Amino acid sequence: MAEDVLFNPGNAIASDFDPSELMRTAQLTSDKRTTNEKVMMVKDENGKHLLFEIGDQESDPDKGKKYTLEKRI
Repeated sequence: MAEDVLFNPGNAIASDFDPSELMRTAQLTSDKRTTNEKVMMVKDENGKHLLFEIGDQESDPDKGKKYTLEKRI
């Protein structure tokens, strides 16, 4: 069963339609991020994949957009 998560799209670290390119971006940017938080790869309704830091997850549906969790990194 797919898990839905809420994020503000403006907080995305990166986005791409190719999940393997997004994984590569996650690896390249891991040293540049200011926190040591893990990231989530999520997918929107159009098939676009996005990276978010877990700490940026929203709990209020009015403040965040719903995505399908693909992977915790």
